[in-house]
Amino acid sequence: MFEDVKSLAFDVGGSVFDWQTAVKAKARELAATHDVTLDDHEFAHTWRRRMFQMLSEVRKGDRERLNADEIHRVALDELAPKFGIPLTDGEKDDLTHVWHHMDVWDDFPAALTRLRGSYKVNILSVLSFSILVDSSKHAGISWDGLISCEFLTHYKPEPEAYQQGARLLRLPPNQVMMVAVHPGDLSAAAAAGMRTGFVKPKVDEAGSAGDPSGFDIQAEDYTDFAEQMCG
Repeated sequence: MFEDVKSLAFDVGGSVFDWQTAVKAKARELAATHDVTLDDHEFAHTWRRRMFQMLSEVRKGDRERLNADEIHRVALDELAPKFGIPLTDGEKDDLTHVWHHMDVWDDFPAALTRLRGSYKVNILSVLSFSILVDSSKHAGISWDGLISCEFLTHYKPEPEAYQQGARLLRLPPNQVMMVAVHPGDLSAAAAAGMRTGFVKPKVDEAGSAGDPSGFDIQAEDYTDFAEQMCG
């Protein structure tokens, strides 16, 4: 069924890497340092939403072009006072750096090894190249390639980002399958001509709502996804 698919392009923030646990733990640590009671879930998700809002402003040309690290850091200047945490600049830098050592979902490494036996397996993410390298190394996993939108002329979910990612692989979009837990990401990839693989999110994840029934693959987890793709 998928013999025409030559490469898999994985979203990773929330799809492969568990950003929530890493962010919440560091936020709790810093809040305790300042004797502040913090709703770590609300803080983490507000920070994440603000990052995507600011990224949208970058995409529209309403804000200077920044990568994900720079956006995360600027967003903290707004959010820390709103949550009553008097973070120093150094503490904001430390909190921003937590994105560089996210853990991977437990079932992913074995699935990745299996998938790399049949496909070119890459990342296609709005996160910075540095985040992708550092978190992959932290998790002990290797890819065939890492594509950060910071090096493209467009950020996902603009169609050009998906198409440029495919061109870097010297493949037409229909020979690349975008894999993610976010239906919005996959719908945009499909509109850009890619095939799509949906994997059920492990935890409540912003952007994970939506009907996955129209995607080429709907998998319960990464073991299931690898089984469907490799047989």
